[in-house]
Amino acid sequence: TISTARGASADPTTDERRLHELDARFAELVEAADVSAAVDPKSEDEHMPPLLAAGLAAWIAEQAPTGATYKYDPPPGRKPALHGRLIEVLDEATENEAHWCFRAIAHPNAIAVTARVKAACTLAGLDRDLPQRRLILLRNGPWPTGKRTTEVLTGFDAAGGLRCAVPEADLRVFAALRVMAAEPSTALQEWLVARRPASGTDLFRAVLPGPDGTGGGAQPPTPDDDEPPSGGPESDPTNVAEADVPAGVSTGATAEPVPADPAEPVVREGGRAVGLGRTVDGGHPFTVPLESLRRHAVVFAGSGSGKTVLIRRLVEECAREGVSAIVLDPNNDLARLGDPWPDPPGGWGPGDAERAADYLAHTEVVVWTPRVTAGRPLSFQPLPDFTSLRDWPDEFDQAVRSAVEALAPRAGVDRSSRLAQQGKAVLTEALQAYARSGMVGLPGFTEFLTDLPEGVSRLARAGKLAEELAEALKAAMVTDPLFGGVGAPADPGLLLTPSAGRRARVSVISFVGLTSDQERQSFVNQLQMALFAWIKRHPAGDRPLGGLFVMDEAQTLAPSTGTTACTASSIALASQARKYGLGLVFATQAPKGLHNQISGNATTQFFGLLNAPAQIDAARQLAEAKGGRLPDIGLLNSGEFYAAGEGFSFVKVRTPLCLTHHPKAPLTPEEVVARARPAG
Repeated sequence: TISTARGASADPTTDERRLHELDARFAELVEAADVSAAVDPKSEDEHMPPLLAAGLAAWIAEQAPTGATYKYDPPPGRKPALHGRLIEVLDEATENEAHWCFRAIAHPNAIAVTARVKAACTLAGLDRDLPQRRLILLRNGPWPTGKRTTEVLTGFDAAGGLRCAVPEADLRVFAALRVMAAEPSTALQEWLVARRPASGTDLFRAVLPGPDGTGGGAQPPTPDDDEPPSGGPESDPTNVAEADVPAGVSTGATAEPVPADPAEPVVREGGRAVGLGRTVDGGHPFTVPLESLRRHAVVFAGSGSGKTVLIRRLVEECAREGVSAIVLDPNNDLARLGDPWPDPPGGWGPGDAERAADYLAHTEVVVWTPRVTAGRPLSFQPLPDFTSLRDWPDEFDQAVRSAVEALAPRAGVDRSSRLAQQGKAVLTEALQAYARSGMVGLPGFTEFLTDLPEGVSRLARAGKLAEELAEALKAAMVTDPLFGGVGAPADPGLLLTPSAGRRARVSVISFVGLTSDQERQSFVNQLQMALFAWIKRHPAGDRPLGGLFVMDEAQTLAPSTGTTACTASSIALASQARKYGLGLVFATQAPKGLHNQISGNATTQFFGLLNAPAQIDAARQLAEAKGGRLPDIGLLNSGEFYAAGEGFSFVKVRTPLCLTHHPKAPLTPEEVVARARPAG
């Protein structure tokens, strides 16, 4: 009697015949394969990834009897930093993984080679302190020998990288396996386990784990050193097209600083703090003192990083400590901050169910919808009340400058022409005089401009320019009712003051009614100017934190290049709000896209998963400026962040799931408006 697996043939001769048929098909495909495009520098990005993917898929299938858990990345898009990646799941509970990354580099030019090596190292997370992150560079023929390239390759070797050739015979095997995987065959899995064609290639025998689970022990394939040098003159950048160097990748070699020893955040004795998870190394509680949030926080993280969950948990934990928050919601995924989970989620830790109940019982969540009257509309005066700032020269000057920057585009004086600059000068002088007079409101200011008093401006044509400014602002008030301050203006205190019996209020400001960046920037500017004046009158006093103001997608509001209607007010708020106890939280997917005066004013910083090499390099540069390193920033799991702040250096933490319902799909605009609508 022969025991067979379910679905397998009971006739051994039939099984052998099928295997022999696949042997013949495999030999035929190997013989016919043309793999020259995979080692051509002009086409390797297109043709090498699918060959490696086919080889890795077959290799994984061949390991089925071992019980190990492997997966591989599908072929990437155009101009990828890596051409393939094998992942071994070591511990699913802790999301611990080992990676083998591959990058073919056939380009003859040294500058292009250097850029490709650096981009691959960045995305692979290659680091001597992370032995589970491996990077294999594939090249047939010698490497360029210029000084800069040699420095980069020496650093690559020292970090544990491996350089080897990729034999044509191996690529032919991968090409054959790719075709066979697309052909229907019930015996393919059995054939792969029996024949192990991918495991038998020189490349995979050298670099991937052997049958016993240890690393490959075969001698890596080596390039033919007798081939003529393939690198062009390193000093001649004209030999490589600009498109050949990935955007944002520097071609100079840089040495990463040694990180400071990770330390647990220290909370002052008796100080109040919010818990935001545990350290990955050691599982120690990770807390951030409330008082340190006065000095602001910034989150640099991309899609799939858990950035939104971190923002939500921070807002929730602060609310549990009695700290109200204003939360800007550009993507409709924060309006559920008042929704309980239908069932306790698996990602909760001990005590989270009780924390969620406490938060929901004592926190008032209100959703606001500027420009949408069917929801809960909200508006602010386009000019703040400067009265409370007149005796504070620095704050007064910053408030006026912020207002001028917001009004300039509407008045048509935000350009660099001589006439525009003269108009902006008159606008500034007029607003200074108007603000000092105690008058308030944009309509009053336009009348002030129409009949500009003598002596307000030093410009000879000030009267004429002021009249033109007034007409332009009046026209803007007609075409944009929100800019004109239509509706009852809100006091920022309304957003931060909970109703009786509640501990905190979370005001979520949805952008569903603000469809363009200009509308959003204009509204945020009005809000920030109102906040700037309000916090001066209502400081936190001896409370560790008076409130939070959360800005997601902050790079669209205060970008690093150019200015928006709210750039100046964002910078002013970041520099002054801490004195009065208002903490700002900025979140962005683009580390270099946020104005440096914003990130520079944030003491607490979180770095999560980033995907693009340019973003990864930018994050590493920011971390280096604070004395830290982000070796695997491109490989972090969702919910993992590097954190640094007052009293502690960079530490890798695993943040908890939020206390309120956070499904994958955001709310629709209609759902946002419905939950914003006041009851009754």
